[in-house]
Formats: sequence, C-alpha cells, structure tokens
Amino acid sequence: MSNQTLQASPTGKKYILSSIAVGAFLSTFDGGVVNVGLPKMASEFQVSITMIQWVPSVYLLTMSALLIVFGTLADMYGRKRIYNGGYVLVAVFSLLCALTNNIYLLILTRVLQGVGGAMIMANGLAIATENYPPEQRGKNIGTLASVAAIGSLAGPALGGIVIGLWGWRWIFILNFIVATLGFTVSHFIIPADHGKGKLKKFDSWGALYVIVGMVSFIYAISNLNDFGWSSPVILISLALFLLSVIAVAIQERRATNPVLDFELFKIRIFWTSIIAALISFVTMYSSTILIPFYYQKVLGYTPQAAGLFMMAFPLGMAVMAVFAGRLSDKIGYTLLTTGGMVLNAIALILLANVGQQTPLLQVLLAVFGMGASLGLFQAPNNSCIMGNVPKNKLGIATGISQLVKNLGMVLGITLSVAVFQYGMRTRTGLAYPDAFGPSAAVVYYLAAGLSVIGALFSVNRGPSKPLTANRPKT
Repeated sequence: MSNQTLQASPTGKKYILSSIAVGAFLSTFDGGVVNVGLPKMASEFQVSITMIQWVPSVYLLTMSALLIVFGTLADMYGRKRIYNGGYVLVAVFSLLCALTNNIYLLILTRVLQGVGGAMIMANGLAIATENYPPEQRGKNIGTLASVAAIGSLAGPALGGIVIGLWGWRWIFILNFIVATLGFTVSHFIIPADHGKGKLKKFDSWGALYVIVGMVSFIYAISNLNDFGWSSPVILISLALFLLSVIAVAIQERRATNPVLDFELFKIRIFWTSIIAALISFVTMYSSTILIPFYYQKVLGYTPQAAGLFMMAFPLGMAVMAVFAGRLSDKIGYTLLTTGGMVLNAIALILLANVGQQTPLLQVLLAVFGMGASLGLFQAPNNSCIMGNVPKNKLGIATGISQLVKNLGMVLGITLSVAVFQYGMRTRTGLAYPDAFGPSAAVVYYLAAGLSVIGALFSVNRGPSKPLTANRPKT
C-alpha cells in the first residue's frame, strides 16, 4: 500500500491519533528522563549544579520562544512538514547529545533539540483537531493528555533504570529511538497539508520580537529567586521583555500576516480559556515543586520512595483526562472545567492541612485528587480552545496553548518557592519539619484561591460556537 493510499484509508485516519500520541509522550518523557541524569552529567563533566541545570533550562527556553513561531509557520506552509521536521531535529540532536564530551556542546545540542521539540509541540493538537470530526475532539485530546501524563510517569522511572545499567548517555539514545519512531509513523500516516502557501509573507520581525520577549521573560522569572529583583541580569531581562512587548504590539498591528495574531484574543471564549489554562498550570507546578521536600525532609523517606509517591499526581491526570475528554464530547466543557478547578482548590486545601502525623495514604489521595482534578479541567479546556478558532489558525492556537503551559510552570515554581522561602525565613527558630508545614500551607492556600479564580473564568467564558471549518473533509 502506498503512502498516499494509507493516509487516505479509514485505517490511516484511525491511526493519526496514535502517531500524534508519540509526540505527546515525547514532550513530557524528555524532561523526566533528562532530569534524572543531571547528577551523573555534573559529575562526569565536573561542573556545578548551576551549570548542569542549563541542560534542561535551555531546552525549555528554546521551546517556549519558538512555539508561536512554528505554530504560525505550520498554518502557512503545512503542519506535517513542520511536525516531521521536528522529529528529525530531535532525533539527530539527541544522538549528538549522547556523543558529546563537552558541557558547552551538550548545552548547544539541547538548544537545537529544543527547536525540534517546539516544532512537534506546536502542531500535535492542531493535527488532531483538523483530521477528526468535532464530536471526537474531546476524546482525542483527553487521550493525548493521558499519554503525556504517562510520559511524565515513564521518564524518571525508565531514566533511572537506563542510567543505572548503561550510563546517562543512553537516556538520549532513548530520546533518539522515540523520535525516530515518531517520524516513521507520522511520515506514513499523517496526511499532507499545504497551509496558506507562499501567498502570505512571514512576519520575521514579529517572530524576532516574540522570541526575544519569551526568552527574556522566562529567563528572568526562572532566576528571580536566585538573583533577586535588584540583580542587573534580572532588571535587564525584564527591560528586554517590556521592550519586546511594545515592539510586538506595534509590529503585529501593521503586519499583513502577524506571527502573534491578536484577532484570536477578540474571541472571548479563546482568551478566557487561555487564562484559565494558565492558572491551572500555575497551581499545578506551585504545589508539586514542594511535595518531594515534604516526603523526604518532613516524613523522612528516601529519594527513591519519594519519586514513587510522586507518581500519584500524573497517575490521577492520566486516569481522569481520558474520562473527561470523552464526557466533554457529550455534555460540553463548562461543567467539567469549572468542576475541575473547584476540586483542585479542595485538594490544595487538603494538602495545606497535612503535617508530620498525617497518614501517608491521606497525602497520596490528596495528591492523586489534585492530578485528577486538573485532568478533569485540561482535556475539556483544550478541546474548547481548539474547537473555537478558525481552521487556518489552529497552529498558532496550539502554539499559544502550549506556551501557556511553559509559562505556568515557570511562574508556578518561581512564585511558590519565593513564598515558601519567605515563610521559612520567618520561622528560623523552628526545626525544618515544624517550619515546613505552615510555610507550605500558605503556598497551597494561595494556589487554592487561584483555582477559584480560574473556575470563575471557566464558568464565564461564554457559549461555544463550534466552527464547521474545523471538521475534516470527507
């Protein structure tokens, strides 16, 4: 059977989602598997934790800066080209990561690997939306969310096993294998598309301003707790970000084909869904960053046991995302997304009240509940976003929604660490386990309050207006 015949067949259509699932798995698998190997890398290269932290950081920075750009390019020149090109870059530079013997070369290859990661992440949801009818959108997005959660489960566990058996370089060989599999499946299954073609000129200046703005903002926020507000590095980065915002606003108003299409933000259901998504990711990462410290420094468990207990969160997301996605196809998204944020607030309040004597099972159930509540929110919310934008803007919409995830992660971690550290400083006379509880509780209560705000955005986003343009051609 030829490539074109397979893509056009019912079987080919059926397996498009399976192909995209490889990219969803890779997006979360990479972070977990690489983070496990950082101590071994630092030891071999004889560098500090500050230096080795650039290995995951530059990947995040690169992806965040380029998601919107590659979303727009995919709308113009075809999603499959960009998507498959991303797999090629990830595969090639994963292999080079495994072969390098210099920390600076490793960081450079991670940057280029991040370019490929952005090409993949900016197109998965768009391809799924474009090739399936609207009544299957929630189910498909829920499936992809579940696969991504499985990737976050598999990364640390598989990475630990591989490093123990063969060394850290093999974690990049794993990435190479997954990316090669993704390219092969995608090449034969995902149908070709041609976008808007070259009738539209690419907004190169707008892309440059967006890249500078995203890199400077994420770099500043990521390092805020280490450097402080008065640091020249932070001040310069924030100034660059503000200048980039002004430049983007001016450029995109006059560009014929803007890389950041402000027309999308005139759609109430789009911008309210994006804000709700940002809040959900902030609350997710603001809480999960503290939980390992609770397991190890308060309850006294080993890092291995703490890693095992951390699986409760993505497990909750994986279980609930599929259910919520399927249900959103039948009853809509408003009740599910609003309920998810409210339940997330309840789970966070429960976490705020755990202590040294709290039964472990109770803690695990609260963490599982938080993961499940966010799974209940995110799959229907993504379905809502992708179902209410024009077909020719699915790429940029996907890029924005994926960028929001990265921004939420950075903001959540930075804000929670700042609040937690302040709480610990005010309790210097107490032992660490005694000071941890009330300090972490403030973070959890603030995150719960944000979840309630997210619920308000969710319930007031306005009625859905499904676009028939998003229905695949038959």
